[in-house]
Amino acid sequence: MGLDTHRNFIYFVSHPLAGMTGGLLDFDAEMEIVPGVAKEWDVSNDLKTWTFKLRSGAEFHNGQTIDAAAVKWNLERIMDPKIGHSFTRSALAGVERVVVDDKFVVQVHLKAPSAAFDSNVVYYPVNLMSPGAVDQADNHPVGCGPFKFKSWKRHDVCELVRFENFWETDAEGNALPYLDAMIGKPKKEDRVRLTALRTGEVDLVDNVSYADAPSFKKDYRDTFDTWEVPQVGTAFIAFNLKNGPFSDRDNPDARMLRTAAAHAIDHEGIHQAIFNDQGQIAKGFYSKSSPWHAKDVVSWPEYDPDKAKALRKKAKDGDARVLLIANDTYPYMHQSGELVHSMLKDAGFNVSFEIHPTPVIQDKYNKGAFDIDSSANSYRLDPDGWFSRSILSTAPETRRRHGYVNEKVDQLILAARVERDKAKRRQMYGDVESLINQDLPLIYTHYVSLLQAGVKKIHGYKPAFTGPFQYAGGGLRTAWIDS
Repeated sequence: MGLDTHRNFIYFVSHPLAGMTGGLLDFDAEMEIVPGVAKEWDVSNDLKTWTFKLRSGAEFHNGQTIDAAAVKWNLERIMDPKIGHSFTRSALAGVERVVVDDKFVVQVHLKAPSAAFDSNVVYYPVNLMSPGAVDQADNHPVGCGPFKFKSWKRHDVCELVRFENFWETDAEGNALPYLDAMIGKPKKEDRVRLTALRTGEVDLVDNVSYADAPSFKKDYRDTFDTWEVPQVGTAFIAFNLKNGPFSDRDNPDARMLRTAAAHAIDHEGIHQAIFNDQGQIAKGFYSKSSPWHAKDVVSWPEYDPDKAKALRKKAKDGDARVLLIANDTYPYMHQSGELVHSMLKDAGFNVSFEIHPTPVIQDKYNKGAFDIDSSANSYRLDPDGWFSRSILSTAPETRRRHGYVNEKVDQLILAARVERDKAKRRQMYGDVESLINQDLPLIYTHYVSLLQAGVKKIHGYKPAFTGPFQYAGGGLRTAWIDS
């Protein structure tokens, strides 16, 4: 795996390389979109032409000026299916062409109107790299974020140093970031991560395990500071609707069978056993902490094991062998899958459970070689980033993974995309959530929360409410450490 931030997925919460990335736009502590490399932006009345006015003097880490030509090169490179990672490329799927209007003015023309395009060009996922350093992108990436690349060793360490010419300043005009360097040390195992914090090997961890979090806050409150992140993402159980017993194309009773499975799932059990009473049970994609949380959403079917058994027995293919899969990357995914597997077996489903690494999971999606998937999706600044890419029937990811098709859902998603009024958009997405909870292409289970912890000598640090460690005016940009 190389380090090219266009070819590879750089997760903005836990991946150290996110510290070196920057974009046309940024977000603040509340995940509201704010200026980034672009100091101003606006959209035409038809919502098809977005104009970004760049800061003069902003630079890449190698000193190259960030101008409209460089932005155009970046966007077109990401859009190239031979280069751009599918997740990053999906953010620009609606782009028709990019035009240099002036040295520091770039226009993005869309194929169809969108009121949400600005959310797609923040540094996550559309980060900008120096065109002049593309030949070294795989081993020494050159971005434009608050920190610049120094060194990297797979599964061991990532070293970044302060970018002395970063464009952002604090309220008093002091250049950000304050820190001279940032060193990331990936540690997948929960206990290893905590041990590293307690022994002083690291100063900050972005995730205390759900099992350890309550006791850690109590036992170490005098030694470490903690920060609660209410929603880094949303967990769900998704059905394969392309083929098999849960597919309406293959089974006239598929919806009944999905409803039976929904009645078999004890959401409170997942909340307690997997998340240790932390975070919240999910009934839609956005939690109450988010400005996009929709009220009055019709819930998924309540937990009722007797009804689950009755519907399963009644439905065609109720005794069919079904495969539940989970990704091995995040413990809560396969732990939730394991618990749901047990719940479905209790309801009489002939279900098996497998845990696989990401490449195998992706292959199963492509081939439709699964029936149920224990998964999750990271928080999206704008709902269009979730609904248009993962629920809309024509979206490549929808077709590849679960294959959900509902004409009314499509109409609502497309209408919300061109609605300027945020309250009206939120209601439209709430209506979509109600339809999802009735059709059951997936069953929302839980909002994925985090507990970050750090040594007392860190000052000025607080993650954004969905977990990013760097954002406009905060995070590690404004942190400092007592000597």
